[in-house]
Amino acid sequence: MNANRIIDMIVRQVMRRLVNHGVDKGIDMASRVGRKQGQSEARNSPEADRQMRDTAARQKQGAKQMKQVTRQMRRFMKF
Repeated sequence: MNANRIIDMIVRQVMRRLVNHGVDKGIDMASRVGRKQGQSEARNSPEADRQMRDTAARQKQGAKQMKQVTRQMRRFMKF
């Protein structure tokens, strides 16, 4: 391995980490746009908590159904 390839590899690793960090920060900032200043996620109303639990349950159920459909499709595609 020559020096040029080693340097390229190191630069790619550093750039990947910087880009990932920047994307994470951007997503965090975008998720805070709708909130009032000083409002934290911990102070949700009981209604909001219930709604978040319902949404999470629906997403979990949807993921389970997708796994089942994927398994069935693999089974059908064998023949």
